[in-house]
Order: sequence, then structure tokens, then C-alpha cells
Amino acid sequence: MRGVIIDNIKKGSELELTIESLAYGGNGIAHVDGLAVFIERVLPGQKVLAHIYKKKKSYAEAYPIKILEKATNEVEPRCEYFGICGGCRIQNLDYQDQLGIKTRQVQDLIERVGHFKDVSVPLALPSPSVFHYRNKMEFTFTPNPWRVSLEDEELTFGLGMHVPGRFDKVVNLDYCLLQKPILNDILKFTADWALEHQWTLYNLKTHEGWARNLMLRYGEHTHEIMVNLVTRTDDKTMTLPYKEALLNQFPQISTIVNNVTTRQAGVSTGEFEVLLHGNGLIRDKLDSFEFEISANAFFQTNTLQAETLYEETLKVADLQGDEIVYDLYCGTGTITLFLAAHAKTVYGIEVVKDAVVNARANARQQNVKNVHFLQGDLKDIFNLDDSARAIPPADVIVVDPPRAGLHPNLVKEMLLRRPKKIIYVSCNPATLARDLELFCRESYALTSLQPVDMFPHTNHIETVVGLVHKTIS
Repeated sequence: MRGVIIDNIKKGSELELTIESLAYGGNGIAHVDGLAVFIERVLPGQKVLAHIYKKKKSYAEAYPIKILEKATNEVEPRCEYFGICGGCRIQNLDYQDQLGIKTRQVQDLIERVGHFKDVSVPLALPSPSVFHYRNKMEFTFTPNPWRVSLEDEELTFGLGMHVPGRFDKVVNLDYCLLQKPILNDILKFTADWALEHQWTLYNLKTHEGWARNLMLRYGEHTHEIMVNLVTRTDDKTMTLPYKEALLNQFPQISTIVNNVTTRQAGVSTGEFEVLLHGNGLIRDKLDSFEFEISANAFFQTNTLQAETLYEETLKVADLQGDEIVYDLYCGTGTITLFLAAHAKTVYGIEVVKDAVVNARANARQQNVKNVHFLQGDLKDIFNLDDSARAIPPADVIVVDPPRAGLHPNLVKEMLLRRPKKIIYVSCNPATLARDLELFCRESYALTSLQPVDMFPHTNHIETVVGLVHKTIS
């Protein structure tokens, strides 16, 4: 197809580009005659031959055809699936340089999206482990795996991770270096069993097939293992033989559950859960606290680095022992219990019912009596729930929202409640910057900001931010 000429760059043309930096999300940035070109799957310092596939007035998008020169800090990736799987996008970059890039991305978004000036962002805190650090991994079954080579043309089975940018394409994996070796053994066993016993695999386009996902959890400190098989129907003629064979091969597995869902969306949360073995929970520790974790409950996926994250949160909160604290998006109560030892009372609020059940059990087991957990959707719970409305005003509010950040209604409600301090724990610096601008436009001052690298080799970064109300700052 002939290129379409727009300004000085042709759509469909090939250009030699030198990558200057990485934007948040992982795309490289180069400039041609002042125009920004975003290139996927590259590193700063590389020189590449790139194909321009999109051209807009203010930017262009490209993909690399060939690496002409390597970056000086480029390293050999350890994983054979690197570049195909959508996981470790920067595994070929020295880890110290990964930290520097992520720190600069936070700085850029705080300045450009949040419109803050003269904010000093310290280097991201490094993870204690850069491989085998994840305590939870989710894999997808597919009858139409991504063809890596011509030899794969006839493949009709896959269990693995999604191709970057494709919801419907999955790379078949034998292992993942981010999870524990025992979980890789379970992954391979499950794939072999499903293939041998002719499981029908769910097709995200046609919505046919039975096996949908395999989710594996591991207790970093307890070594407990959960296997969660997600399927379209509850079919015990399929699950029970698999369970028996799995336990025979891996007797150390603590619990096996079957989440069942007919929903067409590609999510692994079941409409209901069938217990196949154990009690449906695993336990893990953070600092001196032990937590129950169910299949669908949120728990930080890098256990060792979560301890660093929460210690940073405590440091920023600087609690004196007499405060009322709200922990919003509290999950299984991890941050809540950390805060409780230093506050008068902590109220944890979470939308996921299973997580609230876990949180209450965790508080009972630790004999922590100054915490209370409420279930509800945070975008409207303060407006609609009398029990939440009745709780005492907060001196400190801690928020740890999903990637989408805070709902505008929640920001407004927090501003109306005027807590003395807000500690924002973010997994997305873009939405963090957006929300910080709303808080600081009139009422709050930004007092601290610390990136924490929870996910080495990926484009993700956590950040802990402290805000103080201007009347007391």
C-alpha cells in the first residue's frame, strides 16, 4: 500500500530513528523535524529502522522493523518469550536504568498532567527481587494461540499471556520468570492435562469453550499455594479428575477453587465459586501481620516490596496515635492493619465482598480491635450509605485506588470532609497527577512523593504521595 504524505512524514514509510526516552506506558519517543514519534518495543539509546503506521497533526506512531544500534545499557533478556509476551517489556534494560526511567516518567507526568512545578522526585525504591517476585499470576486459555513461527501454524491449544495490545491473542507459555518455579510446574502440568483430556478452550471472540483462565497464588512467607481454575460452567466430570491428578503431583497445594462465569468479558472473577480442595484461602504475611487471601481478593502481588510500600505509607502518614483514619480501597485490610497500630481507629472501605470478609477475619486473627470494615462502592458510599455517613470525621484518609484513579465524586467528597492529611498510594502516575491537581488546586499542599518499584521489568510503577491541608501546612 502506497504511503499517504502528510507534512514531512509519510504514513507507511520507513525511517531511521534514535530513541530519546520512554513515555509512561513503555513507548519510545523520537523526534523528526520537531514532530514526536512514538515507537513500541524499543529502549532509549537504540537506533532503529521504524515503520510509520499512524500520522496525526501533532504526533506519529511506529513499530521497529530492525534494531540498527543497541543501547549502551541494554542487557540480554533471560526469558525466551521476551518481545512476544505482553509482560516484561523492559527486561532487556539494566535494572538500575529501569528505576531511573520510571522515576523520570513520574516526574514528567506530575509536571505535565498535574501542572506542578519544582517538584523533586527521588529515585524509585528498588524491589528486593527482580525475578520470581510475583505472588499471583493469571494465564488465559485459547484455542487460537499466537503463531510465533511457521511451525506453530497448526496449533489449536494455548495457555499463557496476552500479546501486547491484543485482548484476543495469547502467547502459549511453558513458564514465566516472574512467578515461583513451583507455579511454573503447575502451569505446565495444567496445560498438558488440558490438552490430553481435550478440554474445550474459551474463545474470546465467539464466546464458546469451557476453560477460561488459570490463576495461581503463592504465599511468600507461608509457601501456601492456591490454584484457581476459571471456567464457563461448573462441570465436575472435568474438574474433579483434574483436582485429583494435580494433588497427586503437587501435594503441597493448599487449596483449589473453580470460579465459574458466563460473562463474556475477559475477566477471571467468577459469578460463583466452587471449592474443590482446602478452605478456599491461602495465608501470607506482611511484617508481623498474617492475612487470609481468597481467590478474588486484592493483595499486593510483590509481597516483599509491599512491606516497603506500606512502611513508606506509614512514614508519610506520621500518625501520633489519636487520629481517626479512613483506608479507602482497603482490599483484605493490609494497609488498614499497618495503620491501626499507630492510630485511634481505622475504617477500611472496599467494594469486593470476599475481600471485606478476608479483612474482618484478618483483624480478628491479629486481635486488632480498633478497625472497622465497610463494604460499598467508593464513588457513592459516602452519599448513600448511612453507616458510612455516621462514622466519625477522618483526620487522615489513605487511598489506594485501581489504575483508573479516583472517581470525581469521591474527590469532591474528600474535599468536603477536609481531612488534615491525605496519603495517595497510586499504581498509575497519569491518573495520580490528574487527581493531585484537583486536590491541590485550592485545599491541599503536596508535601512528599516517593516512587516504589513493585514490578521490575514492566512499565508499571507505584507512588506514595503525602498531602496536607493548607490550613495546617
